Amino acid sequence: MGIANAVIANAEDFQQILKTRHPVFLLFVSQHCPACADADPLFKLIASKYPWIVSLVLDCAETPRHPEVTGTPTLLIYLDGVLMEKLKGFGPYEDQAELVETTFKRYAKSGRPTQSGLART
Repeated sequence: MGIANAVIANAEDFQQILKTRHPVFLLFVSQHCPACADADPLFKLIASKYPWIVSLVLDCAETPRHPEVTGTPTLLIYLDGVLMEKLKGFGPYEDQAELVETTFKRYAKSGRPTQSGLART
């Protein structure tokens, strides 16, 4: 668990990652995305506070296309193999840290969201 840059080679690898009782946060980024240059280090910084949450950064150039990812950065949050939330971007720069921190906190206690998780698209 913890934070890692990862490569998911195929659907089987993806399913294997989701086979955990811990929340799984998948941040999809692109090397050519200016917003990703800010989102990646922010995500890693906040994820480091929650080592029991599986947090992966996936470069879209090295990972098969995911149907829920239509742009970068996109954060997908899974619990028990089920997609719980999707954040397409982290919003205005000045609000990003609070949004990411709040999102992690929802899953921090028992692995279950502590308030209604709403998808931002």
